[in-house]
Amino acid sequence: MIRKASELSKVRREAFTNGVGGGFATHALPPGEKVAGSHFQMVSRIELDPGSSIGSHLHAENEEIYWILSGEGVYTEDGREVPAVSGDVFIALQGHSHGLKNTGPGPLEMIAVIAADRNS
Repeated sequence: MIRKASELSKVRREAFTNGVGGGFATHALPPGEKVAGSHFQMVSRIELDPGSSIGSHLHAENEEIYWILSGEGVYTEDGREVPAVSGDVFIALQGHSHGLKNTGPGPLEMIAVIAADRNS
């Protein structure tokens, strides 16, 4: 599967997973798009506006990676908060909850990837 930058579109989203505020998502593999035989359920570049958040949510049947590209924030996993800065990688394993808040003056940019044992 090849997704060239020229083929991707940036879309505005509000209240990521019941968070506050909004930002932009550029999906290489949008949520809900099924690829036969793949474990990936979403592959996206996310830009959270200052003060915005991705609400805490449980990964009951899949796992998710947040790779912070730029900006600063607070990552929460199972109620534990840690600073999030460029280069940090956070992996929410199956059965765990997580969320992220942009606490910086500019956008917080990251790659988000969701995968599961099965293509559900």
